[in-house]
Amino acid sequence: MKTLFAILALLTLSGCPNTAYFEPTPIAQSGKAMVYIYRPEATNPGKKPLRLSYPEVLMDGTSIGFLKYNKHLALEVEPGKHEFVVTGLTRGAKWEPRDRKYTLEAKAGNSYFMRFRVEFDTAKMSLGTFTGQYIINFHPVDETDAVYEIRHTSKADGE
Repeated sequence: MKTLFAILALLTLSGCPNTAYFEPTPIAQSGKAMVYIYRPEATNPGKKPLRLSYPEVLMDGTSIGFLKYNKHLALEVEPGKHEFVVTGLTRGAKWEPRDRKYTLEAKAGNSYFMRFRVEFDTAKMSLGTFTGQYIINFHPVDETDAVYEIRHTSKADGE
């Protein structure tokens, strides 16, 4: 037992690598912008709302992937206006809540972070009413705040 404790203490003191580190994807093509869309873990205690449900993300009507719980998508886009829709109205989506939309004006060389957050609406919940009580937001987040949340997510399947 003393040996196990010594090994654990040594590992703690030697400094384990930071596994919760986010490395931005470099913009590969000049004249493009980078957009990150992420779905962080819920901050509610206990069960995680809609953890097994996931919407499809569309940009200008074209699929860019599915946004599962605690995942993120990263994509290069042309400068200009782009409409992003988080929807369950596609064949592969496993999502019941209504669509969320946001129009982003992207500028070349910039990176943008968009958070898709699902939380329980604890103000509307009571004992036995855990379904359908959600707060769902989809909006841009400043990079200085986003990196602290996105670092705990992993890339969505297929990236």
